[in-house]
Amino acid sequence: MKQIFFSFFITLQFVNISLLMAQEGPYRLDDIVVTASRIQTPLIETSTNVTIITQEDIKDAGARTLIDVFDREPGIITSNLLNNPKRAQVDIRGYGEAAPQNVLFLVDGRRINSIDLSGADLSQIPIDIIERVEIYRGPASVLFGDNAAAGVVNIILKKGEGKPKVSASASVGSDKFLSSQLSVSGQEGKFSYFALATDLDTEGYRHNNDSEAKDLFGNFSFDILQNLNIAVKAGHHKDKNGLPGALYLSDLRRGSIGRKDSIYPFDHARTEDNFVDTEIHAKIGNVGQIAVGGSYRNRHQPSYFYYGSGSFTESRSSLTTMALTPKLIIDAPIFGRKSSFVIGWDYYAYPTTVKATGNSPLGPSNTDTDVDRTDNAFYINERLHPFSNFLLEAGYRRQKARYDIEHSDQVNPILSSSAVTHQDKEAYRFSANYLLGKKGDVFISYGRGFRFPVTDEFVIPGYCYFGYCQPTQINSALKPQVTDEIDVGLRYNPINYAGGSVTFFQAKNKNEIYYDPILFANMNYDRIKRTGIETSLFYRPFDPFLVTINYSYIKAIFDGGTFDENDVPLVPRNKLGVKLSYTAFDNLTLNLMGVARSSSYVVSDQKNQQPKLPGYTTFDASVVWRNKKFMALFAIKNLTGKKYSEYGVFSPFANDVGLYPSPERQFFFSMQYTFGG
Repeated sequence: MKQIFFSFFITLQFVNISLLMAQEGPYRLDDIVVTASRIQTPLIETSTNVTIITQEDIKDAGARTLIDVFDREPGIITSNLLNNPKRAQVDIRGYGEAAPQNVLFLVDGRRINSIDLSGADLSQIPIDIIERVEIYRGPASVLFGDNAAAGVVNIILKKGEGKPKVSASASVGSDKFLSSQLSVSGQEGKFSYFALATDLDTEGYRHNNDSEAKDLFGNFSFDILQNLNIAVKAGHHKDKNGLPGALYLSDLRRGSIGRKDSIYPFDHARTEDNFVDTEIHAKIGNVGQIAVGGSYRNRHQPSYFYYGSGSFTESRSSLTTMALTPKLIIDAPIFGRKSSFVIGWDYYAYPTTVKATGNSPLGPSNTDTDVDRTDNAFYINERLHPFSNFLLEAGYRRQKARYDIEHSDQVNPILSSSAVTHQDKEAYRFSANYLLGKKGDVFISYGRGFRFPVTDEFVIPGYCYFGYCQPTQINSALKPQVTDEIDVGLRYNPINYAGGSVTFFQAKNKNEIYYDPILFANMNYDRIKRTGIETSLFYRPFDPFLVTINYSYIKAIFDGGTFDENDVPLVPRNKLGVKLSYTAFDNLTLNLMGVARSSSYVVSDQKNQQPKLPGYTTFDASVVWRNKKFMALFAIKNLTGKKYSEYGVFSPFANDVGLYPSPERQFFFSMQYTFGG
């Protein structure tokens, strides 16, 4: 412990000396962050590792969908199962297969995670509606509650401003990729508007990997009075996707199937999703503000699975989300010291129905599962500047969840069951931030987070076998997960052409939830420990040229129990991301991007006995030409044609590893033109 404090003391002295010669560096420390405190805060004043990705960053990377945005970020592992964002996973700090339930996704502060195992559906967020993305690493349950144990991704949407303008764009690419967008935006007096329509169609990399999606989106804001604003967002999403499934490693090695094949040529799913989100925002003189948010969302998702010889299963889920999220913000000094205080209440109701019918190899089925979940949470958060260059922050949340579950089986009534269960957890947050002038900061934070079981994890399906029937069970013994984490970090621009950050973290989890493929049930691990480091370096040797290097190391291991000292599956220990960007003639930008990540064990291989997912290195390149009205982009994904898989799962019954192959080299071209403005 003495060595750690000594190292940070030496670092602090070095930084204070370099303040004398520092000028503005390439690390944008004055960018505004919303996610860190649920109020607008400069990045330099946040007490955690936060990344801000702008719409320019997204375009320069040649991103087609939201999942492409995260690939090079430190501490972020992406797993794109179907090579589109529909089933993609974003893992923060090494949660592996449980990442979708431990990373919370927000759209302008609105939760989009489902209460089932599907997590957040990123296909419903076209990149053309995104103003910027904020990635918050570490427990954020105090501010956002359930699902925020590993971190939060907040997607900030575009708003109308300036004179009216119309933007039209089109993209084409490999695998018959075709996408088009049309947007209208502007501001007329006290009214601002942004509306977007998109259409996407692709055959996909593999057989039965096609994807179609259509989106309509609107963001409207009206200043009713001088200190009163009402904002309304609404969206409609519709898609259809093939489900090619996994390919067994043994079959791929024998050559009996190819990387593009599918052994499920007819499985598919559809989604229709509609939402309305409103917020009334009122200023209270010069001392604070009140915000009252409300939202409604309805999602329908039928899925179809075929087994041959007339066997099939059809599942239809209907999820409704209703939310009320009032909060009070007080920006008033305490004893002459700058202070920001937030107090709020979050209420969510999730009535859900899942109907399953079919005639599988195990026999006919006809079931209804109704789940009504309600969440109530109270939270407070205080940011205080006891000194001009020193910031303290503390927060607390208590959240309660109630599950009413009714399972009805029309074929085997003996399998029907019902239950009511409750979950209740607290979260804490304490941090300190020392500002190094305007050029950097040193922070330390402690956070306790949690995540409740999702509805699928509570239900253990019943079965009948040779006259013996085991009724469907509600696994009310499943415990909520608790996360305790400490972060220590430094952000700094020491000289005018270089800057960066480094963050150390250690997280200890109790009762982390996982699926046991042998018992067909979700269980609690005893303990898991995650230790890591995340670094970013920005180097500008001369003005048009910028080098960005991101590196992260994550050691996620079981801490006791049956799998003691084994690695958590699907968590590579090392990841490196590099981006070289050069701007010529003030209009032309050339980008070369690379990602390297080490090997990892596959899902359900807690014993660490199966073949690993090999590590890989991929490169992307893009050329962007833009002026005030026009933008053109040409991008090459996976420049060297590397053959790899981001996701794999071990099947104990087949005694084989199933892989989801990722695409080889792909080409994309986009154009956008803006009228008016």
